[in-house]
Amino acid sequence: MTESNGEYSADISESTRLVGWFRSAAPYINLFKSKLFVTSVSKKNFSSGNLARLIQDLSFLRAIGAQIILVYDPKDLLDEELKRRNHSLVFEDGIPIIDDKAAECFKAAIGMMRIELESLFSTKLPNTSMNFSNIKIISGNLIDAKPLGVRKGINFRRTGDIRKIDISSIQRTLDLDAIVLISPLGFSATGEMFFLNSEKLARDIACIMRADKLIFITDSLNNSRKSFSEIRELLTRTYEENKQSIIEKYPRLNYLFDLANSACNNNVDRTHILPYEQDGEILLELFTRDGIGIMVSKNQIKNIRPAVPADINSILSLIDPFKKDGTLAKRDKVDIERNLSSYIVLDHDGQICGCACLTHYLEENVAEISCLIVRPDYQQKGEGSRLLRHILEKAKKNKIKQIFALTTKAEHWFLEKGFVRKEKQVLPKEKIQTYEPARNSLILIKFID
Repeated sequence: MTESNGEYSADISESTRLVGWFRSAAPYINLFKSKLFVTSVSKKNFSSGNLARLIQDLSFLRAIGAQIILVYDPKDLLDEELKRRNHSLVFEDGIPIIDDKAAECFKAAIGMMRIELESLFSTKLPNTSMNFSNIKIISGNLIDAKPLGVRKGINFRRTGDIRKIDISSIQRTLDLDAIVLISPLGFSATGEMFFLNSEKLARDIACIMRADKLIFITDSLNNSRKSFSEIRELLTRTYEENKQSIIEKYPRLNYLFDLANSACNNNVDRTHILPYEQDGEILLELFTRDGIGIMVSKNQIKNIRPAVPADINSILSLIDPFKKDGTLAKRDKVDIERNLSSYIVLDHDGQICGCACLTHYLEENVAEISCLIVRPDYQQKGEGSRLLRHILEKAKKNKIKQIFALTTKAEHWFLEKGFVRKEKQVLPKEKIQTYEPARNSLILIKFID
């Protein structure tokens, strides 16, 4: 192969991957239109290159119709200001005590980061999502604050708490197709300035605005990269039931887990915790199936539910490859429409990734499980077992004592699930009449306790 041919093949391969990515991302692009994302960015050791790329990615989200509120915290700039002024923060119970000198450092750091963010959003870069963008950034005195006050005899001085969030002004800004930029400070009725916890501020804004997503971009995942894959998807119920063990295993994530849990229990659909050092972190999390961070939600993202008419074409597309290779008996659209109430589907963010059918033979009070399919890219993840468990629970609720399956290729999978081999004579009379000898399907039965 010549070098030029090699380059051509590489270009085709890259183009194929790009087309595949767009096809897999297309449902999300449609889904995210007009959705509200509240994003919290803590700038601690955040390289200018990574920050610039993050701003490009947020601009892309705005360009496809998502509404963006960005809450920022200039942690590294604050450290520089404190060092320059030979000052340091004192903490009590993890909360900073902000005196007048520290307050000046905060003001300087917040001002510098605000200018940097506005500059990055205004930059027109060739070959990026910013080239033809006209993204507007609007900020202002949107947060009313109050002093944290005296706790356990400690005066927290300029450290504040949220008193009120100006929802109507934020919504009007979003309606102008602008990104709302919010700093971690607020003002009291007397004009005093107080400094706020940026992550808690983002959580409160997300809850009161009923955001679709709350996104934390943080350095707290850095020391947990080896193990946080175990909790890539965390249900609030699971967190509440196992809080102590999770706290012990992921001590640096405790605070964000608490915020994510409370957000998802108070109007926020999903919360994402992302590592800041990963280039493209927000796009990889939102537009790929498995993401790269931790997602917290109240309800399971992969939902098993009864099939509805809108699912018919998706079920047909799942069946088709297995019908062609002879794994499944032939079914057409009319068959599925006629028996739709017997089908369940595995729904992942509006995409149908699996299905199964339970047919009840009333005379013998037995049922058949058929058409149990999981899309290839969802296999080896326990989804087939989830569908089977759901079918067995449904059969049990209907007081069915016995369930059977006919298979040509999945015999051992069913045996591992507690099914046993049987002969054709054990099938219901109606099923015996429709049994296809040419397929020579194996018969497996499971008794339901």
